[in-house]
Amino acid sequence: MVLTEGLGLVLGLVLLAGCSESLFGTRHAAGGDDGGSGDDVPAACAAPCIADAAADFDGSLGGLGNHWRYLDDRRDRNWIQMMASGGEMTGAGGNRITTCAAHPDAPACAALPGALLVSSAGATSNADPAIEFTASTTQVIQLSLRALVPSGADQVIRLYRNSREDVLFTGTATAGATLAQAITLDALPGDRFLVAVAPTGKGATDVAVQLFASARPTPFPSSCQLALRFENITGFSTTDLLCLKGAYTHLNSQGNPTSITLGSGPFLEQGNAIKIPDGTSFHDYNPTDALDYAHDVTVQFWALQLTPSASTAWLFSDLDVTRGGGVGISILPGAPAMLEVTAGANPAPSFVHASATYPNPGSWQFIRVVHTSVGVQVCVNGDRAMSLDADTTNLATGQPPDLGKDVQDVPAAASFDGLLDDVRVITGALPCAM
Repeated sequence: MVLTEGLGLVLGLVLLAGCSESLFGTRHAAGGDDGGSGDDVPAACAAPCIADAAADFDGSLGGLGNHWRYLDDRRDRNWIQMMASGGEMTGAGGNRITTCAAHPDAPACAALPGALLVSSAGATSNADPAIEFTASTTQVIQLSLRALVPSGADQVIRLYRNSREDVLFTGTATAGATLAQAITLDALPGDRFLVAVAPTGKGATDVAVQLFASARPTPFPSSCQLALRFENITGFSTTDLLCLKGAYTHLNSQGNPTSITLGSGPFLEQGNAIKIPDGTSFHDYNPTDALDYAHDVTVQFWALQLTPSASTAWLFSDLDVTRGGGVGISILPGAPAMLEVTAGANPAPSFVHASATYPNPGSWQFIRVVHTSVGVQVCVNGDRAMSLDADTTNLATGQPPDLGKDVQDVPAAASFDGLLDDVRVITGALPCAM
């Protein structure tokens, strides 16, 4: 749920996604990968300021306003709360978080005096130091990030939502050069936004990190087309109230409404997932809820297959055989299983297909499919899996997405037996890989 000036991921590394249109419009400061100035990244928390990571740091576990968590990111969808000790947060090995306010003579503070100071134990430790901001309401926010390594080894800086697989930005901070990015996005209540200092080699001491969250005047939703999170559902339907789309009804194999069952999500903080037994599906009856593919689009979700299927198991599909548009995401049976992505292409009506090995479909996998005018990139768990090298400018579909089914198949296929979680469709191209 996030992207271009208003869910608008306004991040500046288009090349990370291999995309022609980015949600990212800002740049690195001098010394960054693209040579931009970074001047459009705010140096202070723009009004109305929601949270300022350094200004809010007071040595308590939540900071001022209880906006923050200070964590050891275990790199496996587990986070351990750091300990408050002497006005600092301390974690595994040499992981530590303090502020320039408490240590104004730290070398990085000359350039970023209003920053946190984050020390990393390095890649050989079992965790990376991280800070977490949790959105409390539905709104469009801007996240502004700056990082400066005073000396020593390069440090990878990861900005992500909820888990590292749901990457928003990955950059490398080099000694003496400020890394700067700003992102505007649609935030949903409970969305967790994290910045981790995650070096691939040696750690560094007192890396200056600024993170601001500011409210934007853009009406919500800005770029969120669909956001289905499955918490505390009863009855037959779940409604996407978050991005103002319609209701999705759980249908049995005869096409009649049937009760919804919830299961455990991919990790503790993610909460519940929705269970789709073999032969059932989630369907939106309203054709006006069809996705808009006039611009770049990112489709993403978590998936876990409980029982392998003897036929194609459809996870997500809004394929339109009449127009030749939409996208289909499915698991092909076999040993090993394959993940297949189908997308509309020119000339219409026609489709392109690609598949890649899909290891461990019986465990939670994060799938992100990024459509742009020059092709489709597919990532699984933040790693690039495949691409569709085709002109996909004609993606128009009149079919709202179905979960667990492809209604265009004859007979309609509904052979996925598993769970889905956090289904999001966003206007704009998120980075495909971490």
